[in-house]
Amino acid sequence: MLRDYTFECLVTMPRHELEEFSARIISRMVPEDVMSEIFTFDQEEVDSEERALSARLDAMLRMTAIALNEIQQAFDDSDNAKQNSERMTRLVLWHFYAISFRLEQAITLETHCEHVEALLKNVPTDVFGWVNTLTELLHTYAEINAKQNPEG
Repeated sequence: MLRDYTFECLVTMPRHELEEFSARIISRMVPEDVMSEIFTFDQEEVDSEERALSARLDAMLRMTAIALNEIQQAFDDSDNAKQNSERMTRLVLWHFYAISFRLEQAITLETHCEHVEALLKNVPTDVFGWVNTLTELLHTYAEINAKQNPEG
């Protein structure tokens, strides 16, 4: 049986396997020259710790958006294209949640997976759509976290 990367699958898989496979998928979807361009910063972008962190987070968001956009095209001609595309989208969004932004500190994996399933019903059709969707997701997660932890 193929791993579908839904909540039930993610909670039973060893984390190191998820990390390795999601990193491989991203590196296949985002060419090395694009990755280098995304993660090359001008001096003014890194002249303070706060700006450097902001630049890195923005780069990770763009990298994820590119990978998610490429997934759709990569599986268009495959058997079970929709199923394969959804599986890899879930995996890359797990990477976004757990590795890129360490959102496990803010919301539960179950909540993240619920948002992913809703998102899969109407996926963006280009990189800019993915950037907007991922940005909205980050804002939503921040709101959820703020409601759950009003003092923080």
